[in-house]
Amino acid sequence: MNQITLRQRLLLLTLLPSTLIAIALVAYFTYSGINTLEAELRTKGLSTVRYLAPISEYSIISGQIESLHSLAQATVQDSGVKAAIIVNQKGRAMAVSGRVSLSGEILRQTPDGPRQVAENDRWVAFGAPVVRSLNEADSLFEPLHPEQKGSPPEVIGHVFVEFDKTELNARQADLFQRGLIIVLVGLILLAVLAIAIADTLAKPLHQLALAVRQMSSGHFGTRVNATSSGELGILEHGFNEMANHIEEVHRSMQSRIEEATAQLAFQARHDPLTGLFNRREFEHRLDRALSSVQAGGDEFSVLFIDLDRFKPVNDTCGHLAGDELLRQISQLFQGRLREEDSLARLGGDEFGVLLANCSGQRARQVADDICGLAAAYRFIWQDKVFAIGASIGLASVNRRVRNITEILAAGDAACYRAKESGRNQVCEQETLNTQERRQEPGNWASRISIALADDRLILEALPLAALQDDVVTGHLVEIGARLNEPGQPPIALSALMDAAERYDLAPTIDLRFIDCAIAALARAKQAQRTLHCLVPISRASLGQSKVVEHIARGLASHNLPGSGLCLLFSEDVSTHQSSQIPEFLRQIRILGCQVGLSDFGGGLSSFSHLHTISPSYIKLSTSLTRDLGGNRASTALLRAVQEITADLGIYSIAENIDETPAIEQLKALGISYAQGKAIAPCEPFEVWLEGAVMR
Repeated sequence: MNQITLRQRLLLLTLLPSTLIAIALVAYFTYSGINTLEAELRTKGLSTVRYLAPISEYSIISGQIESLHSLAQATVQDSGVKAAIIVNQKGRAMAVSGRVSLSGEILRQTPDGPRQVAENDRWVAFGAPVVRSLNEADSLFEPLHPEQKGSPPEVIGHVFVEFDKTELNARQADLFQRGLIIVLVGLILLAVLAIAIADTLAKPLHQLALAVRQMSSGHFGTRVNATSSGELGILEHGFNEMANHIEEVHRSMQSRIEEATAQLAFQARHDPLTGLFNRREFEHRLDRALSSVQAGGDEFSVLFIDLDRFKPVNDTCGHLAGDELLRQISQLFQGRLREEDSLARLGGDEFGVLLANCSGQRARQVADDICGLAAAYRFIWQDKVFAIGASIGLASVNRRVRNITEILAAGDAACYRAKESGRNQVCEQETLNTQERRQEPGNWASRISIALADDRLILEALPLAALQDDVVTGHLVEIGARLNEPGQPPIALSALMDAAERYDLAPTIDLRFIDCAIAALARAKQAQRTLHCLVPISRASLGQSKVVEHIARGLASHNLPGSGLCLLFSEDVSTHQSSQIPEFLRQIRILGCQVGLSDFGGGLSSFSHLHTISPSYIKLSTSLTRDLGGNRASTALLRAVQEITADLGIYSIAENIDETPAIEQLKALGISYAQGKAIAPCEPFEVWLEGAVMR
């Protein structure tokens, strides 16, 4: 039933009742007509026998057979009469005319009055008694006996008349056919009218339904012809107006979706700060170029660029200045390259360049040009001017290269060698596999491993001085380190950790720091001294369960609480490894240890880390403390940071304080601790521990 269309339903509702009514009326009138015809025949038959019976009386009494035959023949001549029979009192036929169909049994019946005596589908018979009539003449010749005066008339015979029903049947059939024709003609006219009405109503609705279906399929330009009147016209006009609004909204949404899709696609492939390609897109293009070379295409070269003096800009002027420097240097590099070359920001202050169809001396010339541009470039921020420079690693790619990992490793090694060799220069590196490269003499991996094995890693103490009264009691010290190699100048901790992270050796150095801090805490406990150690850890150690397990074993072996140990890591590290930090910090705090953030306040996201990490200590970025008293904006920002951290119960630390007047200014601002040459010089950790704590 649900599959019937509106047009079919309208036709059904219109035709079915009308058809039933028409059939009922025609059937009624046809049936009435047929009954009327049969009643007429019955009336005629009864009239005929009523007429024939009296006129046959005399001939029966007198025995005039010829007269009876004449009466019978005259009766048969009447329309529709099939036969006429006159019988005597004993049932013997006295006169017969026509084709008699009555049986002898019926002829011997004695009907008491005119009535129908027999009938079938071809004929019908009527009969009537012939009675003796008594008149005045009879009384003259034959006087009535007294007993005859109250008796019924004497029956002296009977007359029977048969009527042929052929004409009746023909008239009945004709009447039925006419009724059927009337029904058919009426139904045809009614169907035509119903179809016209259904089309008038259903066609506009069908067009609306088709239009709705087309719009649901995405054809928003669909419209209907608004030719109807009344409610249908209102629906058609309303649909067209609605379709106009939907199409307009669709176009607007489609335009926004296309813009958003294009923007997302751009963001997925580009660095949001500089607009250059990001690392993912760079590696994708590198892989595509390598496949072309392996298929017989032209060789290409890759440059790895590391800005030499980027960190001082961040530390001195803040991250806004560092971001502007990256944007300007990106435009500077892009101006030297061709359209077919690809420049990408790989992360931080590192850039990558894919020189398409360029190798050998041409690639070296491009690298030297970029290095010269970086050396000549001066970055100006407010009243400060910075010389930057760049260390560039050059790696040529040929068919022997197996994958992009070898290219990245070779360029990375060349770039680092350029830095190690004095910065602001270009170093070339042949693209070898990882195993061959690690066997090269002077490799950082072997240097660090040997230094750790030979105990050439000199641990240093960077003491902190309390500037306020409401701070923890006892000694507070940060552990640092430098690498001493025969015939080489000492390597600072920052450069050492950069190299260690490149070769996955940073966790080993971190564990050395942790062991030193735990041993110092154990000695201080035995001497009944209060000591708190800030231990810097690298990004490689964050999230590693073995570091937590190592700390737990160390504390347990000396029966120490964890409150004297504070793990210190960079705010930048917490940003890049936000998914690993929460669980690591939870496990550290279970041991009772504390957490600190270094280089805090240089970026706009610093304050969000106070809630996500909840540190006990923060080391303020030098960009906040470099110009105490000379810059009102910096002083206001520093005061705001101090007030927020104080409300959260976090101790603040100002580092690199080399002048005594700055100490008083920090104390006035409410800074908790200070560190630098104005507080205490950096010295070997064992020397400091013996002199400052154990003595």
